[in-house]
Order: sequence, then C-alpha cells, then structure tokens
Amino acid sequence: MTANAELHKARDGQGLRGFSNLFGKESRAWWGTHRWWVNGLLWTGVLCGLTAIMLFLPNEEVFAASAAEVALAGGETAYTLWIGLNIFFEFGVSLLAIGTVVLSQDLIIGERHSGVAEWLLSKPVRRHAYIWAKVTANALPVLLLLVGLPSIVTYGIASLRLGMPFPVRPFLSGVGIMALNTWFYLSLTLMLGTLFNSRGPILGVALASILGGGLLGGFIEPLFWTTPWMLPKVAWLTATGQTISAEMRLSALVATTVWSAAFILVALMQFEKTEY
Repeated sequence: MTANAELHKARDGQGLRGFSNLFGKESRAWWGTHRWWVNGLLWTGVLCGLTAIMLFLPNEEVFAASAAEVALAGGETAYTLWIGLNIFFEFGVSLLAIGTVVLSQDLIIGERHSGVAEWLLSKPVRRHAYIWAKVTANALPVLLLLVGLPSIVTYGIASLRLGMPFPVRPFLSGVGIMALNTWFYLSLTLMLGTLFNSRGPILGVALASILGGGLLGGFIEPLFWTTPWMLPKVAWLTATGQTISAEMRLSALVATTVWSAAFILVALMQFEKTEY
C-alpha cells in the first residue's frame, strides 16, 4: 500500500495541501502502467472499427434508404457518412459513458475499503485536495484516451470515405459534446463513490441513467432538456451538420455542465464529513 501511495514533500497552498503528491499518485496509476495503452487501443479499436465497417463495407441501411432520405443527406456518400458517424457519436457517446463508469467506480471506494484513503488522510493532506486530485488526474486520461484518440482516427476514416477533409468545425463540436457527456459520468461516479460504500449502488445509478435515461425522457419530455440524455443524438446531429433546435442543444449542454459541477461540489462536501 505504501509503495503505491508514496508521498513526497511538495509545496501546495493550505486549501489544497497534498494535491501535488496525490495528483502524481493518480497519474502514475494511468501513465506508469499498461492501463493507458490498453484503454487507448480498446476504445479506439471498438469505436473506429465499427465506424469503418459501416463506412466501407456494404451497408443494408444505405440500400434500404429511400431516395428522399439519400437526397436529404446530399447523396449516397453523405448518407453513408451519416450512418457511420451515427455509430461513432450516438452509440459511442453511450458506450464511452459506460466505460467511464466502469473505469472510475473504484477510484474512491476501492481506497476506502483497502485503507489507502485512511492512510493518506493521516498525512498532511486536505480532503478537498484528495477529491480534486481524483477529478483532474483521471479526467485527463479518460478524455484523451476514450474521446480524443478515437475521434482523431474517426476523423481520418470519415475524410478517407468522403475523399476530402471532413468539415472540421461540426466534427469538433460533436466531439466536444461527447467529451462533456463523458465528464458528466466521471463526476457522477466520483460523487457516488463518496455517498455509497459498495459498487452496487454506484453502478446501478450510473448505468440506469445511461441505459434508461432515454426511455424515461420519452415519457417525460422535459427531462431531455435538463439532463444529458439527449446528448448522444445532439452530438451526432451536430457533427453531421444536420438541423437541430438551438434551444434544445443549449439547454442540454448547460444542464449537463451544471449537473457536473454540482456532483463535484457534493463530492467535496460529502467527503469532508466522512469519518475514517
């Protein structure tokens, strides 16, 4: 335990005392092990592989599309890109949310159960620093490896299928929405780790939101405007330059940002009063 949580003397402000050491510990758990390249290859391979299959292999959805649908997209190539990027963005946003929950479910409760959290907090470490280190040190590799790397490869694949560079601005906007949704589920999972002592409730709440949110929003439409449940569709429509209500897009983005900030605030407050 002490080998993995070794602390060194560092100069941090009183409010975040111990942050530098904790950030380094969390970063080494990613960049100092095989974890970074395994996840980089896994998520890039899955998402980009499925997207490439839809873009380059015979596609029944394209064959079954009506002439009006193909014309609306701007031709057969454009319609094929719509289908392929639907896999990457609409399916991918939800898939990466699940991956984020699985990767981050143990970040807090794992150390609570093993005694690492108690040992760390016996040192000159502020509890706020512990949470902020978890947030920042894990957000960077999650966003880079789960969102950034697959997006770069997918952009290249889409450009190859189009025969010219795919429009950058809408694609980057779609990637930004994907990143925001991933950040939402990272912050949610971290918060749940401060509220519960077992993995069951953490996985149950987070996965229920990912897998059941869209269904619930279908019955209670205003929920789409105040949750991230519309973001998979919004990401796809934005990336492919399709028409989408500005109010719907803005409300979903603002709501997701506010919820994410609230989750971090609750995590900070809850962890501050947790007894060890």
